[in-house]
Amino acid sequence: MLFVSSSLSGGGAERYVSNVLGALDRQRFAPELCLFRREIDYPLPDDVRLELVPKPGPLGIAPAVWRLARLIDRRRPQLVVSAFSSPSFVTGNALPLAQHRPRWLARVSSDPDESEPGRLLRHWMGRLYARADSVVANAHYLCERVAQVHAPPAGVEYLPNATDFAAIDRGAEEAAPAPPSGRLRLISVGRLEPLKRFDLLLEAGAQLLERFEFELVILGEGRERARLESRAQELGLRLVLPGFCTNPWAWLARADLFVLPSATEGLPNALVEAQGLGLAAVVSGGPATGAVEVVQDGATGRIVPQGDATALASALSELLGDAPTRHAFAARARERARAQYALEPAARALEAQLDELCRR
Repeated sequence: MLFVSSSLSGGGAERYVSNVLGALDRQRFAPELCLFRREIDYPLPDDVRLELVPKPGPLGIAPAVWRLARLIDRRRPQLVVSAFSSPSFVTGNALPLAQHRPRWLARVSSDPDESEPGRLLRHWMGRLYARADSVVANAHYLCERVAQVHAPPAGVEYLPNATDFAAIDRGAEEAAPAPPSGRLRLISVGRLEPLKRFDLLLEAGAQLLERFEFELVILGEGRERARLESRAQELGLRLVLPGFCTNPWAWLARADLFVLPSATEGLPNALVEAQGLGLAAVVSGGPATGAVEVVQDGATGRIVPQGDATALASALSELLGDAPTRHAFAARARERARAQYALEPAARALEAQLDELCRR
């Protein structure tokens, strides 16, 4: 079987691929991996054959489609799994050009409004998903959205994220900077991009300055770095931007509260990992985020309206100022996240999907 992904670095979909590659039953599956970029920050098992199909930007799509078709003919996989929308676009266009016809499972991990801008591309993606033997999504709301927008003939099935909590626990034990003495630490993880709404987090943080001594830590990299640093300085906030971290869990283990203010999310891995490590969370809720499937409002964290800095600040203030409630939320979060998103059950669920495709 062949997995197709842009890289093995940077995001939750790529980490999912890394996790399931290591967990699939080798008595039944012999996974191989095709990447568009040789960026490998997440573990790649030694027995997984790696193939590169370069796709240097939009102008590289057509050559990548042709190369992937030739790779499929050469390797003749029985199954192809595309990790998210961009690999699915290349895969869906490559399969009709290949003489060998494997079964295709297309995985969706972000809202069509985010990952498929433009009417033409949306229509094209709908035609590609219609060719897939199975379309799956990692959040229940995404199943509904993809069914509504693209209407794949076979529907859209839920396939949960696969989170390697054993590896996370090991990573959490490694060294990372602790907050200065007497300061609380609010932490978030994500690309420094407008959709993540870290600007909103800074505005909310400014409303807490009179009551709390704290620092904001955001793990990730992106084009918003300079603007966020400038705004934090204007507001008088202590902002720490370590960049992309291959081990975010050491930082998470030394934080007091996780925050996710995004305008849209699929099923955010970082949130699952933070809750699984025992961090209460405050997240922005709305129709375009799977964060509300991870956090139980009033039990493992707080859900606030999207785009509302005052509501975000109020929820943060409540939990920062009430350690017993924060710790109770954290304990329930750890139990719930590990029950819902553990690696082994998620890998077995993927295997069941693949078995079904083979039976068809």
